[in-house]
Order: sequence, then structure tokens, then C-alpha cells
Amino acid sequence: MGENKIEKVDNSLIEANKYLIEGRYEKAIELFEKFIQDSLKNQKIKEVGMAYHNMGIAYDNQKKYDLAIDCFQKALEHHKIIDNPRGVSWAYFSIGLILGQLNKYSEMIEYNKQAIDFATKAKDNEIILKSYNAIGHAFIQLRDYSESLIYLSKALDLSIDLEDSYYISETYYLRGISLDNLNFRKEAIESFSLAIDYGAKSGNEPIVALAFSKFSEYQA
Repeated sequence: MGENKIEKVDNSLIEANKYLIEGRYEKAIELFEKFIQDSLKNQKIKEVGMAYHNMGIAYDNQKKYDLAIDCFQKALEHHKIIDNPRGVSWAYFSIGLILGQLNKYSEMIEYNKQAIDFATKAKDNEIILKSYNAIGHAFIQLRDYSESLIYLSKALDLSIDLEDSYYISETYYLRGISLDNLNFRKEAIESFSLAIDYGAKSGNEPIVALAFSKFSEYQA
């Protein structure tokens, strides 16, 4: 659950980012590498961190996970040099996403906890919310449903405060899965129903479909 975020800046990174958005990953990587070399010469550390991050997204989209993690790790290191907690938080979160794809859920949780710590320093509620849901998802995969609910409750409180229907729907869906596995049928049905309602409002069609499928199982 969740997605990587492409960093943008008004300089020569724009061309590389354009290729990244278009899905022309090899060309994007080539331009990111050149940009990084030039920026290192001029001690543009923040820009180096951003370029490594976006190059990591390109590798991630190619399913070259080792190379993607290496790029996100380098992004993290460069953002730490200049004390950029927001950049650090996104790097931790991005590594966590890949670890989840590799079914390394315990490691995913640890990286997302780090993301929350640095995002809190940066006052970046978006990454805090994404990380709460990611941790909730990881605990579901580990079948630790009670622990999952702890983080999903935090995500729900924050998403409601932010009035973010998209993430409210995602959180209710994940919450429904945990409640279902803990045999809280009534609460699970209510959670899936709310996931459908908020998903419809926000256009979160994948969650609407998933929640409706679960909701339908109870009606069968």
C-alpha cells in the first residue's frame, strides 16, 4: 500500500524526470547519472539526493530492486549530510516499499518507523500517514492483526484530521482485514462499508473493488 513520490525541481532534473514519467527508464537513468556527476562536482548535495531518489524509482519500476535500494540508500545518505529530514523520510519509506514487495515485512516495518521519525521532524503528514498504513499492511502480512490495528488507528485519526478521503478508504479497508481475522465480524463489515463510501468519494477505485469483494463475502 502506498507509492513512491517523484521529486521535482526547476533545473536540468526536469528532462530526466520527464523520461521517468513517460516510462523511458533507461534514458532517465542515463540523465540522472550524468546530473549526479555534475552536481557532485559543484557540491549540490540536495540535488544529488533528489536525483538518486528518482533514479531509484526508475529501477524500482524495472523491478531491479537491488539497484533501486542502492539508489534510495544513497539518497538517504546525501539528505542526511545536509540535515534534510523530509528527503530522509521519503528514502526510508521508499526502501520500505521495496522490502514489502520482497516479502521482507519485518524489515519493511523498521524502515517505515524510521520514515515516521524523520517525517515528524519535517512535519510531513503525508509520509507519516503513508507509513502508518504501510506498517499496518506489513503486520497483516505477518498475521499480527492486533498490532496492525494500533498503527491503522493512528493512520485513521490522521487521515480524518487531514480530511483525506483517499487514505481514509485505504485505512478502513486494511482495518477491515485485521478485524475480520480477529473474528470481529460486525466491525469488519462496517469498516469495509466505510472503505467503499470514502473510496467512491475520492476515486480510489482499487480499494472500492477490494472492499466490495470482502463486503460481498459476508452477504453470500
